Amino acid sequence: MAAPHSPLEPLFFHRILKEKVWGGESLSKTLDLDLPFEGPLGETWELSDYPGEETTVRGGAQDGVTLRTLMEQDSAALLGRSKPSADGRFPLLVKFIDAGDDLSVQIHPGDGPQSPTGVGKTEAWYILEQAPGSGVICGLKPGTSREVFEAEAGDKRVRNHLAEIEVKRGDCVFVPSGQTHAIRAGVVLCEVQQTSDVTYRMYDWDRLGLDGKPRETHLQQALEVVDYNLGPALPSRAEFEAQPGLEKRKLASCQYFELAALQIGAEGGTLETQGFAHTLAVVGGSGCIGDRKLQFGDTVLVPGSLEQVKILGNDHAPLEILMGVAL
Repeated sequence: MAAPHSPLEPLFFHRILKEKVWGGESLSKTLDLDLPFEGPLGETWELSDYPGEETTVRGGAQDGVTLRTLMEQDSAALLGRSKPSADGRFPLLVKFIDAGDDLSVQIHPGDGPQSPTGVGKTEAWYILEQAPGSGVICGLKPGTSREVFEAEAGDKRVRNHLAEIEVKRGDCVFVPSGQTHAIRAGVVLCEVQQTSDVTYRMYDWDRLGLDGKPRETHLQQALEVVDYNLGPALPSRAEFEAQPGLEKRKLASCQYFELAALQIGAEGGTLETQGFAHTLAVVGGSGCIGDRKLQFGDTVLVPGSLEQVKILGNDHAPLEILMGVAL
């Protein structure tokens, strides 16, 4: 393990694998993973400072050091102009999700007393794969009344009120706190979110968990945070011109992060950080950042103290990156 010092280089991480009853097989095959459990893989946490689930640096001067340790040693170097979360954590968590089955109908609280940690969960999804006819649930149908929804949210009748959204690869779906949602079977995506794991399940499709028992639901807590003013999600999409350098297209923005898609050709380009910490998740192609190779699934933290980084694609296919900027 390297001696402690400011992390003035792009940081790669070892991923954390999550067994989920609703998980699938696509991610484990694509990433060629040797799973440490028998059940399906649901999530890979690629960059995390969540308590007890902190990712560890892979390679470089900080090899073997956790993101938590780096934050404790020199958060200013990591964050630059970015703000930590309300509980002092690195503010963004990046994961890949493989939905072999439908995720529960759920909701996340915002910052404040409705979250047991005080930190809420706003997130955004970047669609990587979807089975024919599959999509996501994000929002309630227009005209849904509080009285009717509260009476039916805890059983299969909830389906009558959920907005089904068609998606395809390259679509981005923004999911603010207070938005009722579910990822449907057959969807694989990359998620950028606040560093939080607070999820209130309303309905779990009457299935059993990995232990053979019904999974816990949190209907009352969920209903307390539903924002009926939020309409169904409208996916955004980045359109590129296939230039040989670096192209950037904005996807989503909120008080916690900005999200953009990058496409980098063989000539590459320079990413200016403007002093903010950036997360870079490779969602297609291959290339390199500095002297480190990039391939699908790699997630890199560019510290806010770095003014710029050089990124290169290759001659065969553009390097595609989902970029999160911690605000």
